[in-house]
Amino acid sequence: MPNVTVVPADRLIIVDGEALRFDFPAPVNLRALQWDGALRTGHVEFTDDYNQSLDATLYAEEVAPFAALHKAEKARLSTEAETAEAARFAEYNSENARFIRLRAARDARVADTDYLVMPDYPLDNADMVTVRAYRQALRDLPQQDGTPWDGGGEETPWPVLAR
Repeated sequence: MPNVTVVPADRLIIVDGEALRFDFPAPVNLRALQWDGALRTGHVEFTDDYNQSLDATLYAEEVAPFAALHKAEKARLSTEAETAEAARFAEYNSENARFIRLRAARDARVADTDYLVMPDYPLDNADMVTVRAYRQALRDLPQQDGTPWDGGGEETPWPVLAR
């Protein structure tokens, strides 16, 4: 049996140390419930000063429903997180997102060569033609067949600056 703590006013159910806050049904006068799974005992406190000791014979009626609510909420949260992650993954892998990443990676590579085309950079004409061809190949990359590939990752056929 698990350890269970219930505090309806705080919308709190704790099962084996895992706290979840959510709306759940509880008796209006329930202040708190505590159950020690190892000792198989517990107690219930009510707002009208009525308290009740719990033993294993009352577990199914008094404690188990709260443990079941906790389990259901945990499953709901897990499903919600999985759905959100699947949506995030789908958006990340969408064609538009891959094009955005490809263009950003391409722009960074073009920017990395900006200094080479500055008028005062000592580059002979043959090397300047090579650099300009490389930069143009980078700018033409998004128009190639197969774009956006993997968005600028390993599958992208990056041109190489041969110097």
